[in-house]
Amino acid sequence: MPSSAATPETFLLTNDMMRAMDLIGVFVMGIVGGALARRLQFDAVGFAFIGIVSGLGGGIIRDLILAQGVPAAFSTPWYLAASLAGVLIAFLISVDARIWRHSTTVLDAVALGVWAAIGCAKSLGAGLSPLPSILLGLTTAVGGGVIRDVMVGRIPGIFTGGPLYATAALLTAVLTWGVDALNLPSWIVVLAALAGTAVAILAQWRRWSLPTAPDLAVTLSPVQMRAFVRRVRREERQRVAAETGQIPVLDPQDLVHDSFFNVEGTPEEPDSGATAPPFQIHFPSLRREHDHDGAMHVDDDDDDEAPFESGPQHHRGR
Repeated sequence: MPSSAATPETFLLTNDMMRAMDLIGVFVMGIVGGALARRLQFDAVGFAFIGIVSGLGGGIIRDLILAQGVPAAFSTPWYLAASLAGVLIAFLISVDARIWRHSTTVLDAVALGVWAAIGCAKSLGAGLSPLPSILLGLTTAVGGGVIRDVMVGRIPGIFTGGPLYATAALLTAVLTWGVDALNLPSWIVVLAALAGTAVAILAQWRRWSLPTAPDLAVTLSPVQMRAFVRRVRREERQRVAAETGQIPVLDPQDLVHDSFFNVEGTPEEPDSGATAPPFQIHFPSLRREHDHDGAMHVDDDDDDEAPFESGPQHHRGR
């Protein structure tokens, strides 16, 4: 066991228990990736590739950014072996049973906390400032899953309001930075990893998720839509009349409707001080007439240039 003077990075990378949890996480993510490949009916190459990316993608991205030599995933054969072992299990047997799902969920959450702590501690040890180190801790934990989802044409699960894996990893990374910044004993970083693991498990169990953006779409009922259309038509006629100097064209039905309904379609008291708009209109190219059933029609007749009066209408046979 490293001494209390050791850094969190040294403790996480040299402690046998932490290394074992790291490898178990790679193994579990190999199973998860293999299960996805089975559902998508991939061949053996697809199984292997998806499993390796799921388990090692985040760590490879971190090590490539830090540029400290060969990524840890390739510096020893154990990581690739653990990932391929998980893929082999998913290839040979179905892991969609409840016991498999529960087991992989718990072990995945444990690995999430360990990976976030390792990523942040390793970045701090490389001389990065706190914010990039926290970001790389988050990337180490969820980067493999994001790459896997993009490869199979899915929106990454951390973007769709699913379980709080990214939030849990972020919590662990922040706590790991706190352990390093406060010069606390290095073993306390285990508590940081456990905190993220606990949040991930609780989020999966209680189905917690982050809020999404509110839907600001305006929905109108049929009555409200008709009232709105009538209001817009009346305002447009008044605008055209103001520009051309002609008397505005006002439909008596619109006047009756607007006197009882506002734009939201709810009854309102008529304004006793308002004066009724003129009913005399002049529309040379259009003639309105009623059928026997009372429906109003507009006929386009360029020869009829008589003004339309709003008085009684005469029915004309079909």
